[in-house]
Amino acid sequence: MTRPIYILTGATAGMGLHIAAHLREKTGARLLVGARRPAQADHLKALVPEAEVFSLDLASLASVAAFAATVAERLGDEPPAGIICNAGLQLAGPPRLTPDGVDESFAVNYLGHFALVEHLLPRLAPGGVVVTIGSGTHNPADPLARLFGFRGADFPDAARVAAGTIGRQDQPKRAGMDRYATGKLCAILHMLDMAGRIAPAEARFYAFDPGLMPGTDLARARSAPERFAWRHLLPWLRYLVAGVSSAEASAAALVEHLVLAPEAHPSGAYVEFTGRLAPHDALARRADLALALRAASLRLIGA
Repeated sequence: MTRPIYILTGATAGMGLHIAAHLREKTGARLLVGARRPAQADHLKALVPEAEVFSLDLASLASVAAFAATVAERLGDEPPAGIICNAGLQLAGPPRLTPDGVDESFAVNYLGHFALVEHLLPRLAPGGVVVTIGSGTHNPADPLARLFGFRGADFPDAARVAAGTIGRQDQPKRAGMDRYATGKLCAILHMLDMAGRIAPAEARFYAFDPGLMPGTDLARARSAPERFAWRHLLPWLRYLVAGVSSAEASAAALVEHLVLAPEAHPSGAYVEFTGRLAPHDALARRADLALALRAASLRLIGA
């Protein structure tokens, strides 16, 4: 039997590393992985020695296009069973623009994956799965996100979101958190839009909320005390607080609920690590906002 093929970003650490391991264990999958530093994929190679790792910088549309071309060449006539857009970035300071002139947080958390899906969707097997990673931080009513200082997404219009000129600009750290939350809203809206235009028999689209996952590399841009607490102290919260998970547990949930049993939820659903539909803000279900975001994104990637 032919092994299923999955295309995966952000698989060299954190949840993505465990997604790769679970896919290999549960499906025997062949993995085509995009990584910003392929030479530093030692942990991935230790868990999945046969994983094929190629250069991918989601902050560069040229890099995304080159990665997509490499993947297409490696695929040959074999269609991939899924595209899992896992990589993410949380910046706590002032906005940084990419060479393409967009906010880096927006690019890595959303636009790079949008472009990747546009490039590779025609190659997907019928009924194949596309998954992006959302976050409760987009929702101003999420109690756990509020506890950690998030105020929800700020989406005045797609142009300002892409430029990074959202949030309270006089408070760089808080504005950075707003940009992260808004990028995650964009990831959720992306799947909503795609599910509305493509039948499930052709492809299925899901956003996944992994919960709060202390111990991952997500806080790598924070201060030294914050990084220490995030990596060594806060992981204990998973035993005490609802909504807190671990990279390994959330990775297993993504594979079990969305890759192995996608029919359990309608295409376009936003699913949390418990397997239930994730709480979401009203913005995350606005089809008009999803459509406007798609139109702006197509212009940004030159499509």
